[in-house]
Amino acid sequence: MAILETQNLSYIYSENTPFQVTAIEDINISIEEGEFIGIIGHTGSGKSTLVQQLNGILKPSSGKILYDGQDIHSSKEFTRSVRFNVGLCFQYPEYQLFENTVYDDIAFGPKNMGLSKEEIEQNVLEAAGFVGVKTDMLKKSPFDLSGGEKRRVAIAGVMAMKPKVLILDEPTAGLDPKGRKTVEGMIENYRQATKSTVIIVSHSMEDVARCASRVIVMNKGKVEMFDKVSKVFANIERLVEIGLDAPSITKIFLDLKNRGYDVRTDIYTLEKAKEELLRLLKERGVAV
Repeated sequence: MAILETQNLSYIYSENTPFQVTAIEDINISIEEGEFIGIIGHTGSGKSTLVQQLNGILKPSSGKILYDGQDIHSSKEFTRSVRFNVGLCFQYPEYQLFENTVYDDIAFGPKNMGLSKEEIEQNVLEAAGFVGVKTDMLKKSPFDLSGGEKRRVAIAGVMAMKPKVLILDEPTAGLDPKGRKTVEGMIENYRQATKSTVIIVSHSMEDVARCASRVIVMNKGKVEMFDKVSKVFANIERLVEIGLDAPSITKIFLDLKNRGYDVRTDIYTLEKAKEELLRLLKERGVAV
């Protein structure tokens, strides 16, 4: 059974007013437990609206969201429990830090869950460990930390609730390449250690290609594609057409293809690029 599923899900902002806008329309997706899902799309494609539906922040205009087979809006009590089990970390989460200490900020979610003091401490220390926040940092004010440290503390605050599904909206936004890889590695380590389902929203195909096993492509509020990374990237021309920027390595192979070389264009990692170039050289009789 899918851990998360949507059935004909649609959401309209400012419904029944002159300003109404359909943000997502007729979304049907199924996400299995333990998967690493990427959601990509240009600005305004419906990515953020979709994930805010998945943990019950927004209620559908029509259709359903199922968590473990049950409609998440079947009761107020179930909706509340889903918000702990489907943890959502917003874009630039460091702007949401507000407690006096790092420890208290990470502990905010577990406290609202009604956990004991001992359970809260255990969850805080485990989450801090996943994101590389050392024990001595827990006593500091979150406002004394660097931007990257604040980002990790904010993510730890969601991890500390031990959600079965962790959703991160643009978790690497504004970070340099080194910072992006650090955050991506941290999230993957968390997923492997906890066996959680992870969903990452991004406008960057490059970031998603490094992390996800399956990708949802959003376009104008609808699901354009939902498949394995390799199959989605086999349609790279269409992805570029709908406003997504191809990874640099993919652009190189698209250029080679346009220059007449018989190469694949679904290349999105250095490893795949190496394999394809070696294949091409061998076919041309070049010793490698």
